[in-house]
Amino acid sequence: MDPPFPAPSSTPRTAADDRGFYRSPQRVAVLSFFAPVTYELWWLWQLFQFTGREQFPRTRAFWWLLVPFYNFYVIYQQLDDLKKALESHTSSIRFSSAGVTWLLIVATVIINASNRLSGPAELLVFAVGGVLLAVAALLVQQAANSYQELRYPGRPPQGMSAGEWIATGIGVAFLLLVILGSFQPV
Repeated sequence: MDPPFPAPSSTPRTAADDRGFYRSPQRVAVLSFFAPVTYELWWLWQLFQFTGREQFPRTRAFWWLLVPFYNFYVIYQQLDDLKKALESHTSSIRFSSAGVTWLLIVATVIINASNRLSGPAELLVFAVGGVLLAVAALLVQQAANSYQELRYPGRPPQGMSAGEWIATGIGVAFLLLVILGSFQPV
C-alpha cells in the first residue's frame, strides 16, 4: 500500500545550501517595526532554525521562547553562539550578544508598559519599543549575514519568503489595531 503522502524527493537542505536566514538587515528592521509581534516571532523562529542548521553548541528549540524570563536567556545563548562563531572566523564585525539581549528586554518592557497608557502617549511608547526591537533585529541580522558571508561566500540574500509575507501581513494588521485602539474612548 502506498503512503498517503509522497515521500520527499529531495534530500534535506544543508547549512551550506540553505539561504533561509540570509536576508536584508534593513528589511528585517523595517518589518520588525511595522509588523510587530508576528514578524518578530517569525524572525526569531528563523534565527533558531539557523542556529540549529549551523549546529551552534547551545542550540535550543524555538518553543523555549514560551517560558517567561528564561526565554531571554535562551535568546542570549543563541546570540552568544553567533558572536563566538563570528570571532572564530576572524570577522571584522563587532557584535554584543548581551547588548542585543538587553535591547530586546527593554523593548519588551516598554511595549508592555504602553498597554497601561492611552491615546498618543500609548502610540509613542509603543513606537519607542518598536524602534528598539528594530535596532536589535538589524544588529542580529547584520551579524548573521556577516557570519554566513564568511562561511559560505558568494551567495545572494534571499527575497521575501511566503512565511515572511504572511507574518508581515498579520503584523501590519496588528499594528493598525493598536493604532485604532489607542484612540478609542476609555
